[in-house]
Amino acid sequence: MRYYLLNFFFGRAAAAIVLDLVAYALAVTLTWVWLRPPFPALHYALGAAMAGFVAFVLLYYTDAYRLATLGRVRATLASLIAAYGAAATLLLGLHLLVELPPSALETAAPVAGLYLPLLLGSRVVFRLLSAQPRLTTRVLVIGTSDLARAIASSVREHEHLGAEIVGFLSDDPNDHGDWIEGYPVIGWVHEFEKVLERQRVDRVVVASKRREERFPADELLAAKVEGLPVESGVSFFERLTGRLYLRELRASYLIFTGGFRTGSLATAAKRVVDFSLAAVGLLLASPLLLGSMLAVRLDSPGPIFYSQVRVGRRGRPFRLHKLRSMRTDAEEDTGAVWTGDQDPRITKAGRLLRKARLDELPQLWNILRGDMSLVGPRPERPEFMDELKEKYPYFKLRTAVRPGLTGWAQIRQGYVADVTAWEDKLALDLYYMKYRSFTMDLLILWNTVKTLVLLRGH
Repeated sequence: MRYYLLNFFFGRAAAAIVLDLVAYALAVTLTWVWLRPPFPALHYALGAAMAGFVAFVLLYYTDAYRLATLGRVRATLASLIAAYGAAATLLLGLHLLVELPPSALETAAPVAGLYLPLLLGSRVVFRLLSAQPRLTTRVLVIGTSDLARAIASSVREHEHLGAEIVGFLSDDPNDHGDWIEGYPVIGWVHEFEKVLERQRVDRVVVASKRREERFPADELLAAKVEGLPVESGVSFFERLTGRLYLRELRASYLIFTGGFRTGSLATAAKRVVDFSLAAVGLLLASPLLLGSMLAVRLDSPGPIFYSQVRVGRRGRPFRLHKLRSMRTDAEEDTGAVWTGDQDPRITKAGRLLRKARLDELPQLWNILRGDMSLVGPRPERPEFMDELKEKYPYFKLRTAVRPGLTGWAQIRQGYVADVTAWEDKLALDLYYMKYRSFTMDLLILWNTVKTLVLLRGH
């Protein structure tokens, strides 16, 4: 969890956010100096702060701070245009509801007009700063195992985090390869000290499965005592990717590693928050729920609601409620089967409900009953449990906590269509269980709202 928060607040995306805030503050200040709006300074500042927060949310939800967007001109312009369009729509809707005073509209227009060129200017500054050499953490990986290869792929995938692999030290006498995923093999494990003398190394990651006499245990200990960080490959992969490395994962690692700590007070507080937010959510979402119910009724014959047995906390079954998104005969001939993205059993209304996750709204009742939590691993059907537990021995650990309406795996991956695709999702679920906290739940809920607004559900 600490990686994701640090990356969000101190990474390249955070630099763009800071530049945008400076641009917004400048637009607000120039408007005050030039126009002298007919408001007390405190009221003007508070209004500007609230509008700025809304602007940040809109920019975030239109993907303005995704690294793929920040690196491309067209994507940046598209996100800014979408954010401005959404802001204009919100302002118009607010005006129709409460009829804003003309002075407020006359002030909002110049602020928005000034902010756009300043926002574009902040992107230019960001690109100039991004083009400068960045400080990187130079990582030496010991071992050439599958874990080492997974680390190499992950470092390349998350290159924006500033990690750089210096090279690998081979621990396999039969391995004569010179490169691993584009990174060089620069020596053997017994050459560890020589490599440290030749190369600048900021961190050592041990991804070796061999513990033979040639393994440099004493040299690694000496390097760590002298201040060089030494970390297991599993731990490094975990921090880098936000998921556990399941292949060859040992129970001893889960037993003796940190995490999996939730006291009775935190559990009780989570239950209070779940109940309160579910109650408020049902009240606020009632118009959407009624509209969705009408859409299901008009779209296809059959009941509006659909109930299904799922496995809850500690393996206890419960009945999960959803708005029906499939034909009534969806599993009449096939029995329980996985749902794919283009599943022909899904109705037209159901496809839209799934994209907005509106079919999940009745599960707020499950949360009120205590069957589920707002955030947690998604509950699975009992028909699939035996197959999943047989293929993934640690799958049963998911039932140690209440299942959730949304979860870490949901916002990172979404639904899976078969049992073989469960490896990544299980790795994400176990990562959540290891590091779950109130802060992490807020982050998941924040991104879930983004999924709902942008219709990115599956």
